[in-house]
Order: sequence, then structure tokens, then C-alpha cells
Amino acid sequence: MALLRRASTVALLTLASRVLGFARDAGVAALFGTGVVADASVAGLALPQLARRLLGEGALNAAILPRLAGETERRARLAGAALILFGLAALVLAGLIFLFMPQVVALLAPGFPDSGPREDGAVLAGRLAIACLPLALLAGVFAAFANVAGRFARPAMAPAAANVVVIALLVLLWLAGGTQMSVPAALAWLAAGAVAGALTQFALNLIAVPRDFFDLRVSKADLKAALPMLAGAAPTLLAAALPQLRFLLAASAASGIAGGVAALFYATRLVELPLGLVGASAGAVLLPALTAKDEAKAGMGGMEAALALSLPAALGLAVLAHPIVTVLFQRGAFDAEASALTATALALLALTLPLQAVEKVLVAIAFASGLSRLVTIASLAALPIGAVIGFLAVDRLGMAGPALGVLVSSLVGLMGLGTGLARRRLLVVPNEARRRLIGLGLATLAMVLAVAIAARLVEAALAAGGIVAATALAGLVLLGVAVYAGGARLFGGMEIAALRAGLRR
Repeated sequence: MALLRRASTVALLTLASRVLGFARDAGVAALFGTGVVADASVAGLALPQLARRLLGEGALNAAILPRLAGETERRARLAGAALILFGLAALVLAGLIFLFMPQVVALLAPGFPDSGPREDGAVLAGRLAIACLPLALLAGVFAAFANVAGRFARPAMAPAAANVVVIALLVLLWLAGGTQMSVPAALAWLAAGAVAGALTQFALNLIAVPRDFFDLRVSKADLKAALPMLAGAAPTLLAAALPQLRFLLAASAASGIAGGVAALFYATRLVELPLGLVGASAGAVLLPALTAKDEAKAGMGGMEAALALSLPAALGLAVLAHPIVTVLFQRGAFDAEASALTATALALLALTLPLQAVEKVLVAIAFASGLSRLVTIASLAALPIGAVIGFLAVDRLGMAGPALGVLVSSLVGLMGLGTGLARRRLLVVPNEARRRLIGLGLATLAMVLAVAIAARLVEAALAAGGIVAATALAGLVLLGVAVYAGGARLFGGMEIAALRAGLRR
């Protein structure tokens, strides 16, 4: 029970971080819409922000925890050696990215006009914020150290605190007349916010580590013994970075559309918000079975939990894409054109939600079973397929093209991973589970029909904007929840007792 409570605490704090991150992005959207500053900041800050988000949510735990947890006598020296190795790797990587930032931006956003304000601004923002990378990597190492020492709350709280700091700087930017600033000045503010957030995370995670946990007076033998931790970080980071890597490839395809990179970013953030809740819920189901070394049971239970929440959320986001974007984002510099761009991307990206949710479950099973290589192969095989589709489809489908690439990449990666686990009998779908999944599918279909019909009836209210549109949207969401819950019970998708127990947990 203590383990489950810890997991629940971490999951809730992670969810709080996602909500605050959404509030931060909504603030940027209100200030800059999908204009030059927004496009340039998304492209320029992509790698630093990727590092901060990944490493702030425990991506290094799988590489560091098993190695240090079994050590007693030389744990402090091994931890010190790991800190030195990760720190050196981060500094070298940050230095290389700083030097080659123009080439990095050209790779991430080939559609930006050469030497135009978008490209030049992205290079400037990326170089100013490059300190995020070593800060984030070391913060991730400290978070892993704190977890080994049995301290979980503060590292889990750090990303949320970082977002609070960034939101405070956004308020100062607004008070300083951010919308009237030059592009370089506005980007400098945003880069400063990113660095301040990374520094906050770094400081909180460092404070969480016991004083005598690591010793920097290490020998060559200690450094050699710590090397497997550095090598083992690659597959875990790749698995955790999959959604962001798909976004980067899609953003590259969308960079030829004015405002496309920013619109894709905002749509992705809307998908990630429910994904945090789904991950927390699926994790609560996964943990007891993984602790009992029952990977097959964990896989099926986690997959059911993930689909029960992600299917209705995905279809709801897709059907109500435009009113959701309008209500949540359309204010300030974020105009109707920006809403249309973002909603187009969201309608397709929303369908990746159940795929990503199940993928998270299967990745956890694969790592628990020592199959990190399977995760790497499935991931790397799917990424280029999605990229090619995104680039080929963007001319004909506009913003829907890059989103389609993300959808196909997610589907191919999930199929590869699921097939590999099924062959090893680590993913077994019994008849009872099949019946429940069919019930969930029917309940979701009933929900979609009810919401789509109701949306037509309140179309005028949704178009009115302001509190009227927000109230109409809230009513549609409540209707969807009610129809889905009733349909799931009617079609045998879930047991009411199990639902109550899950809510209590």
C-alpha cells in the first residue's frame, strides 16, 4: 500500500505539472498567437524544453535506480561518478547544439524562410535557452538519487514549481508590454523563462538528495563502473521521448505553413493534458501487478484502464476540436485563424491519445521484462514512416498532413511493440477482456453520436464566444461523460464496483 500511495502522489503531482504547463502555454498563446514569436520560440526551444520535460518526470530512474539500489558500501562514489559522467555528457551536448543551432533549426523547421525573422528568432531563442539542457539532465540525475533514498514528493513537485515560475515571468512579460516588443526581445524573455524553470527544477531536486548521498572524489574504477548507467539511459530516454520526437518531425513538416509549428504545438498540448491523467490511472493499475512480477496481468489491466479513459477523451477532443480550441485559447493575439489551424491539427492528433496511452503501458511491461531493445527497434522503425507521410501530405492536406504523420507513426510503433510482447506471451487478451473492450467501444460510439447531435443543437451558443460558449462546451462534456458511463455499464465495458474502487484509489 505504501508503494501504491507513493505512485499515486507522484502521478497526481505529474498531472498538476501538466495542468500548470497547459496554463503556461495558454498564456504564450494569448500573448503571441501563432505568429512569428510563437513559431520561433517553439522551434528554438524545442530541444531545451524536451530535455526539461523528459528528465523532470523521472526518465532516468530506470537507468540509475537498479544500479544504485543494490549498492551499500560504494554507493556514494558510484553516485558521484554517475553525476560527473552525466554532467560532462550534458555539457558536451549543449556545447555542440549551441555551435550548430542554425543547422538544428534548419533541420527542425526546414520550411522557415532563410534568414527570416522565424529562423533567426529560433536560433536566438535556442542559444539563449541552451542552459536548460545541462540543468535538466542534472536535475533528472538528482531526482533519481532522491528516489533511491526514498524521497519522492519533492522531485515530483519540481516540474509543477518550474511551471509556476515560468507563468510568473509570463505575467511580468505581459505587464512589460510583451506584444509590443521586438521579436528578439520577446524571445529573450521566453528563453529566460525556460532557463528559470529549469533552474528551479534543478534546485528543488538537489535539495531533495541527502547530503551524504554522493561523493565526487571518485576513481577511474568508479567512473568505469558507472558507465552502464549512462549507456542504459539511451533506451529509456528514447521511449519517454517518443511523443515529443513525433511532434518534432511533424513540426518540421508543418514549418512551411505560417503559424503551423505553433498551432501543432498547442494541439499537442491539448492531447497531452488527458494523457497525464490516463498515465496516472494506468500506472496505479500496473504497479501492483509489476511488483508481483505478473507482467501479462499488468499488461492487460493497464491496457484496459488506459483505453477506458483515453477512448472517450480522444473522440471527444476530435468531435469538439474547434469549440475546445476557441474556448481555451482564442483571446489576445490568438485569433480565429489561429483557432482554425490548431483545431485542424487537434482533430487528428486526438486520435493518437489511446495509441499513446496503450504504448506507455506496453513500454513499462517491456522494460520490466528486460526488453528495452524491442522498444528501441519498434520506436525507431515507426518514426521515419510518420515523417515521410507528414511531408508528403502537408501540401494536399495542410495542417492535417503532419498530424496524420503522427497518427500513423503512433499506430505503427504500437503494432510493432504489441506484436513483440504477444509473441513472448507478455500480452494476452482473454475473452472476458475482449468483451469489456467491445463494450467500451460501443459506449464511446454512443457518446460520440450524442455529443455530435447536441453540438449541432447548441451551434449558435458555441459560436457566441465568451461565457456562453464555455457554458455550452461544459454542458457537452458533461453529456458525454454521462452517456459514456451509462453506455459502459449497459454494454459491459466496466463494473460499477470496479469504477468506484478505482476512484477511491
